[in-house]
Amino acid sequence: MGREEQIISERIKKLHELKRKGVNPYPSKFDKTDSVAEALKSKLGSKVKIAGRVMTKREIGKIIFSDLMDFTGKIQVVFQDKQTPKKDFAFFKEYIDTGDIIGVEGKIIKTKTGQHSILVRNVKLLTKSILPLPSKWHGLQDKEERYRKRYLDLIMNPGVKGVFDKRNKIIDSIREFMKSRRFVEVQTPILQPIYGGASARPFSSELNALKMKVYMRISNELYLKRLIVGGYEKVFEFSPDFRNEGIDRTHNPEFTQVETMWAYADYKDNMKFAEEMITFVVKKVLGKTKVKISEKDIDFKSPWRKLTFLDAIKDKTGTNFSKIKNFEEGKKAASKLGMDCAKCETLGEIMIKVFEDKVQPLLINPTIIYDYPLEAAGLAKTLEGNPGFVASFEIIVNGMELGLSYCEQNDPQALEKFWGFAEEKFKRGNLEAQPRDEDFLNALRIGMPPTSGLGVGIDRLAMLLTDNSSIRDVIMFPFMKPEG
Repeated sequence: MGREEQIISERIKKLHELKRKGVNPYPSKFDKTDSVAEALKSKLGSKVKIAGRVMTKREIGKIIFSDLMDFTGKIQVVFQDKQTPKKDFAFFKEYIDTGDIIGVEGKIIKTKTGQHSILVRNVKLLTKSILPLPSKWHGLQDKEERYRKRYLDLIMNPGVKGVFDKRNKIIDSIREFMKSRRFVEVQTPILQPIYGGASARPFSSELNALKMKVYMRISNELYLKRLIVGGYEKVFEFSPDFRNEGIDRTHNPEFTQVETMWAYADYKDNMKFAEEMITFVVKKVLGKTKVKISEKDIDFKSPWRKLTFLDAIKDKTGTNFSKIKNFEEGKKAASKLGMDCAKCETLGEIMIKVFEDKVQPLLINPTIIYDYPLEAAGLAKTLEGNPGFVASFEIIVNGMELGLSYCEQNDPQALEKFWGFAEEKFKRGNLEAQPRDEDFLNALRIGMPPTSGLGVGIDRLAMLLTDNSSIRDVIMFPFMKPEG
């Protein structure tokens, strides 16, 4: 029998002994009155009643010291032979192991070393832990294991909770900002009869009750626009979205973004709005605008740098695509930059690939790149006098797209034409092409006012503000391939 198997066997034996003695190792409730954080702030002599997980247990003579951890922190509890009732002292000594969840009552003391602690007067077992915790010396270090077993990661690596606390604060701050600008929070369908609003492969299923195929949403965009048609003027939603695409450091099949729709505004209004919102959030979460990310100093302070898409390419590569008039010239220009554009079908796609490979990674401080090629946002309005480009912008930080906005196409005939092209792409094997949504077209035929939308990735913003290089570090339960 290995060491772990022996520990498990011993704990199961204790569990059976407790049950024989009439002790319930899994009671339904414990009336705690204090958190660990509150206990740490309590005056000496104060009576407290807390609950938490036993992280350490060490016996020195007739004193037992233990570290107890709850969601607010960790505190030392002390079992002293002459001051802790004998039954409680003996119970803790004999039956409590690291990993167990207990409730304790006692008073606040300071140990000889000056440590704020609880002298225990009463102890109650709340949950018996069968499996041992990872070694306190080695902890839980393996990244893959940490993602698979986030519950252990949170127990053994307290800093992880801080990451998700910041993520929650990001969401709270965005909601505060939105409410201050009179945006209305809404909820739109996750399960959809037709997916749309972005170019991506969906996850599909069957709705047995109606005997029909359904899709997990890739975007909530078309539903937010339906609300604008219905008379709402400012709406937003924290949107869990699902895309059947690759998994890497910035992509997870399930992710979260905040999406907005703003009637009677254009993308230039949203430039200002997005900059103000993100700067507000950074200040709220970090108390400052400067962030250190991967040893790089990044400042979110306004004003951000703003460049057109073509100017950004010219600035970083020296190539002036405004003078390139056709597809073949574009391929030659890309080739000179060391790029293979064999899969590109249009000049716009070539330019987008050049930007993503040669320009975007170099944009470190918050930068707004605007007026993208038509291929970047098919649901956007084209620029007046320049139909090859759309009224859109992206927010780039540390070489990563953080947000996207454009003037929403509200001409149903123009949208019909776009979806016609998309259907042809799908027939040629492009599985990310958007399908036609006839109901949405009918909504546009009713009439949607001029509108601008904005989407900001919550996961990516959390990556930036917690200095994490992988999206899996800021998603509580990232998708993982099953073990074995």
